[in-house]
Amino acid sequence: MPKLMLLLASLLTGCTFVAPARDNAQWTTTVHDVQVTWRWVTPGALVRRQGAPFAGYTMTGPLARKCVVDIDPTLSRGDLVRVAAHEYGHCAAGWYLKLGANTEGLSAYHQQIWESWPERYAQAYLAACGNSLKPLGWKDIVESKCTQAPNPRTFNP
Repeated sequence: MPKLMLLLASLLTGCTFVAPARDNAQWTTTVHDVQVTWRWVTPGALVRRQGAPFAGYTMTGPLARKCVVDIDPTLSRGDLVRVAAHEYGHCAAGWYLKLGANTEGLSAYHQQIWESWPERYAQAYLAACGNSLKPLGWKDIVESKCTQAPNPRTFNP
C-alpha cells in the first residue's frame, strides 16, 4: 500500500502547473475596486510561443475582481509605467468587461481584440498621470500629474 501511494503521489506531481521562477518580489494594490498582485519575474521568464519574451503578463478573466500581473524588470526597463498601466488595463477589462477599442495607429500585436483596450488605457494613463506609478498604488519618487488613474468604468477609447 505505501508503494502504491508513493507511485500515485509521483504521478500527481508530474501533472502540476509549473510557473516561471520568481524572486519572491510581490505586492498587492487596489485601483478602482480591482485588486492587483504585482510580481517581478526572473528576466526572460515570460516567453511567448513565437519565442520573443513579454515585458508583462496578466492572469485575469471575465468578472474577475482580482488579477495577477507578472512583470519582467529587464524587458520593461525604460517603459515600466506603460507596461504596468497596460497590464492593469487587462485587469480592469476583466472586471468591467471591456473588450476592443479603436485600433488605428496601434501595432499589429496591440490591434488584437483583447489587447486594444488595455493599450488605449495605458496611453490614456500616460497622458493623464505622466511617468509615475503612484496612481497604480506603487511607491514612486516621480510625482504624478493626476490624483488617480483614469477610471476604467468611464474610460471609452
